[in-house]
Amino acid sequence: MLYSTTACPIGKSLVRRVAQDELLTVMQGIRKNTAQQYILDGTGCYRFKLNETSVEKASNSTKSANQIRSEIPEKRLEEHHLTNNSSIRSTCEYSMKAAPRLQQRHKNERLQFARSNMATDWNEIIFSDEKKYNLDGPDGYAHYWRDLRKDSMYFSKRNFGGGSLMVWAAFCGNGTVALSFIGTGTNSQDYQQLLAQHLLPYLRRRRRANMIYQQDNASVHASNSTLAWLAAKNVVLLDWPACSPDLNPVENLWSVLVRRVYANAKQYTTVNDLKRAIRAEWDGLDKSLLQSLVGSMPNRIFEVAQKQGGITHY
Repeated sequence: MLYSTTACPIGKSLVRRVAQDELLTVMQGIRKNTAQQYILDGTGCYRFKLNETSVEKASNSTKSANQIRSEIPEKRLEEHHLTNNSSIRSTCEYSMKAAPRLQQRHKNERLQFARSNMATDWNEIIFSDEKKYNLDGPDGYAHYWRDLRKDSMYFSKRNFGGGSLMVWAAFCGNGTVALSFIGTGTNSQDYQQLLAQHLLPYLRRRRRANMIYQQDNASVHASNSTLAWLAAKNVVLLDWPACSPDLNPVENLWSVLVRRVYANAKQYTTVNDLKRAIRAEWDGLDKSLLQSLVGSMPNRIFEVAQKQGGITHY
């Protein structure tokens, strides 16, 4: 038999109930040619069987489920979890997202921000953010589709991720601003120099557009020195609420870049290799993606108002 995908924990009662069965075929509500078969292993986990085409594509592969689906569009991969009453419920498994702990004052600020920006033209906003990239891959777990007939794949891990670099990026609905690779110990003067080299030239080329710059409330961004420098350069700032990464579409753009830069569990030998990969993916971003992210801002604002300043699903 061909078994693949990851193992998922199930309840002890279910283990006892079906332990005597070597194989439980799930057929209710599923077409026969896409049926998945669940088996128990000695660890109290179940694994499921996919059709041979699916297994061949996923066999010890770091491809995402979407990549596998795109290669076998005629046969959808569906995952069904068993409930205690043996009924079949279609579910989706998600990673738990990290979110800042919002105090009431943060919620009040976010709610005020939403109310003040109901009519904002978001195409006039330049969104910015920083992110750390590791040579060994993003922080967190590395996953792949395991073929139980083959040896396990291992993720090479070095101290401190093998090395890292910080990236500053900015974009608006009309395009991206050039990337800047910065040090981890950036101070206010370093940040101002970065803006002088990357943001100001971009603004000068669009003097008639009345662009507004968005930045979060990091100390080097909100220092008296930086704010005075921005005012002297006539850079208009968007008043941004604290603890609000979910309102910044750059966070979603980072997710896209991470998936592309580290596709198929890619790791990098040198920082320069990683820089080239990040720059290539950044330069290759489609304008329609940027416009889609900027176009999501009204919905983000509406959701913040609806949740009285609470965290959005973005």
